[in-house]
Amino acid sequence: MGDTKLCLLLILSTSALAFAQDEDQPTCLLSQRYKTLHTYEYQYEAESLNAINGASQLKNGPKGACTVSVEVPQSCSYIVRTTGCSLSEVVDMDAEGNAVFAPAASSDAFAAEMEKYPLKVVVEGVYDVKLYPEDGETTTILNIKRGIISALAVPLLEEDKNKNMPTIHGKCKTQSTVNAREDIATDISLNRDLSRCDKFVPLRDHTSPMALVSGMHYPLAQMVRSSQTCNYKFDNENKHMTSGSCTENHIFIPYSHKGEHGIVNVGKQELTLVGVSSHDERVFDHSGIVKGLHMDAVEDKSAIQDKDAGLNLLRELASLPESDGEKRAHLFHVLVSMVRGMKTETLSPAIPEALEVSSVLTYQVLAQCGTPECSSAIMQILRTFDTSSLEVDAGVFAMGLVSNPSALLINDMLEMAKYKPSKPIMYALSNVVKRFYKAEGKLIPEIFSVAEFMGSQLGDCSGDKDNTFMTLRVIGNMAAAMGAAGPALRSAVIQCVNQPAASPAVQQAAIQAFRLTPVPEEGREILMQVLLDGASPMQKRVAAYLVLMKDPQPTELAQLADALPNEQDQQVKSFVISHVTNILSSTEPATQELRQKILDALQGNEVGATMDPTKFSRNYKIGSVEGNMFFEGSSYLPKEVMLEMTLKAFGYDIDMMEVGMEGNGFEPTVEALFGKNGFFPDTALETMYFVSENMPLRVNEILQNMLPALKKDRKKRQASQNLMREIGRNLNKLVNEMKTAQSPEAMVYLRLLGNELGYLRTNEMEEMAYSAAMMIDSMFKMFPTDIMKALMTKADNTIFAHYIFMDNEFFLPTATGVPLRIAMSGTFTPGIKGGLHISRDMSEVTFMPSAGIEFVSEIGSHIPEYINSGLEMHTNIFHESGLSAKISMEKDNVKLTIPAPTRPTKLIKMTNTLVAVTGSEVKTIPLW
Repeated sequence: MGDTKLCLLLILSTSALAFAQDEDQPTCLLSQRYKTLHTYEYQYEAESLNAINGASQLKNGPKGACTVSVEVPQSCSYIVRTTGCSLSEVVDMDAEGNAVFAPAASSDAFAAEMEKYPLKVVVEGVYDVKLYPEDGETTTILNIKRGIISALAVPLLEEDKNKNMPTIHGKCKTQSTVNAREDIATDISLNRDLSRCDKFVPLRDHTSPMALVSGMHYPLAQMVRSSQTCNYKFDNENKHMTSGSCTENHIFIPYSHKGEHGIVNVGKQELTLVGVSSHDERVFDHSGIVKGLHMDAVEDKSAIQDKDAGLNLLRELASLPESDGEKRAHLFHVLVSMVRGMKTETLSPAIPEALEVSSVLTYQVLAQCGTPECSSAIMQILRTFDTSSLEVDAGVFAMGLVSNPSALLINDMLEMAKYKPSKPIMYALSNVVKRFYKAEGKLIPEIFSVAEFMGSQLGDCSGDKDNTFMTLRVIGNMAAAMGAAGPALRSAVIQCVNQPAASPAVQQAAIQAFRLTPVPEEGREILMQVLLDGASPMQKRVAAYLVLMKDPQPTELAQLADALPNEQDQQVKSFVISHVTNILSSTEPATQELRQKILDALQGNEVGATMDPTKFSRNYKIGSVEGNMFFEGSSYLPKEVMLEMTLKAFGYDIDMMEVGMEGNGFEPTVEALFGKNGFFPDTALETMYFVSENMPLRVNEILQNMLPALKKDRKKRQASQNLMREIGRNLNKLVNEMKTAQSPEAMVYLRLLGNELGYLRTNEMEEMAYSAAMMIDSMFKMFPTDIMKALMTKADNTIFAHYIFMDNEFFLPTATGVPLRIAMSGTFTPGIKGGLHISRDMSEVTFMPSAGIEFVSEIGSHIPEYINSGLEMHTNIFHESGLSAKISMEKDNVKLTIPAPTRPTKLIKMTNTLVAVTGSEVKTIPLW
């Protein structure tokens, strides 16, 4: 009897606990469809087919099937498992025009990945869906599971809540129709215009960083008309879904007729209930990774990883016979597309062989590829160069500015910096880290590794002053990422501020490392001490002031207000007064809070009168332009000048440019640069004269204060007819004057569009000029001398450039979770055949021109790393002249002469081809 009572007590306690747990869980309206402690099992099928309606029966694309179980351990919490999956693709069409499917080679791998991890889902409120994937889940597989969840997000019982439903496209405006009703609506149809979904946006893929026409994914996405219809049936008694189907249509308007016939993608989903069972498992643990239901961008890697196929294509292009010239643009486009689809483990081993086949073609492919793997391959090549080689610095620096930032590129840049920690390479590393952190907003292991490396380079700031100074400038350029990743590095930088063994320039650079990021609490007190220390150098104190004034605390402003009237250093006092005055006179909403803080600290007192701008340091602020000018002692030449321009457009603040110059005893330097016979007067300074003449009065006044020469001899100067020629003529003169004058050490630095390009000291001027000459010489050496020699001496040689001038590639989400890839590109291949003939006096050049252009449009759904499929339209225009063009150059003109043909000549050839891509097979589509 006692055991029975104990058993009854346990049952009641468990039931009460379960009820309490259910009460604690957030409620959602979907809980009426999928009830707690039940498992719903469905058979799921989905396909995404590419076709040309009205022109061809041919179709291609993937099809998948899975058994989907939905466990409900707690209210509004779901565990979705996908088992028994298969993957197939279209291999043929039957007599009735239906697609014939066959298992894909990657079917087993796909099934294993789909079954590997369950997906945890939580729904809150009306329809707030959150996904909790496991750490190892790939984006490709997660997107397909998103498609399943989207189909399971059925209409609610509360029919008025079905007007804005969650899907893989985000929240979508939905029209619902009840087709049958018993106690509840048992048959409901849904219609959606996908352009009205808040996450139906193009996901941009990698493109050539050298393309002139790029970034058109948004306007091109508007050329796709997309709609979706769904139908659901429900059990009248238990209210759950018994079957569901969705059909989604995407039609590419430019290649359509009346908005119906043309290139289309049709996606279908079907869910059929297999059974419902009960269970008593209430545990619901999920990972810390949270995702939305909308689709994520995927790494578009090929299902077939074959380096030999790429090398064979490279060989074909390198040895293309003259009679097949029209294939050149097409082959180059195919080669670049193939390389873009390669993973690092495929591409890296192919590089040495590719360089042996054709180094020139390999460089052209990798430079225009645009993927992190291609950037890594370029770094791989650069690491084979001698460490003193200028090509390494130039190549890495350029990649730091133009390459798409990625974890792989950060790692490669870091390895290169360890291999050769030169200034260009260190700046390239910092620019890549900065751009990646700004775009992604997250820390990755590679960024932590960079912070650790920077800490090892910095030490305690008592080492080599030039290296320490450079390291601090580089850290400051990527301060947001370094501050978040390296608390130890942040503390080390703060300690440098008052390091007795560090030079004043190093101490100032340590302060300026916080220009672009908030100052940590432990650093604010140290900077405040620097600001109030009358014995510290003026520039160091002003640097501390500017950093603190980005977000000053009321106590700091109160200290400053008390100390300012008694400040002995008139240069510091003048600058602070001008800076505070500019803030108080500003009407920008962004400075409103700061203005109020300053007024509170002043407590009704005046900040002070501004001083003579030709003798005392001050801050300038006019519209989007801000500048600082620092004087020291009684010198009438500034010790430091800084000019910064920010463009406010479309709601964004864009850092356009910042240029700074600092040093001691500027007389020789300024005379060499800006004097009457200096480097700039006849060239760049002429532009400043023009600007000052057309600027508002206040801006003109500031320019004259910054460059007093503007006040004198204005009418004596005339505009140069050739700016570049003047700069070239004066460069050697500048270097010679800087060498011979006893010029002190000075520094010039430049930031463009938020990227610090580096700095240059006067003692590096000679090295810079020598390096520029060497770099030009080295660039010519990159072209094989035998090719140049043959082109000049033989009549049966050709040379071609390959340039992707238009490159746009993006994905649109589809209901099935399979990305719909859309790409439009243009490849130009100009060349010379039959050699290049130059007369002895260089007045005439004779050659036979040849050129090809191919435009390629691609559209189609495929599964990256599993199935390649799609439709492509190739339009090829080829010109190959049998005529010898002649360019004659005389003193006043250049004349192009093309003699009349002496035999039939093919001026232009145009072809238009439509093909279907299935795996590695390409079929030409015969049009009706």
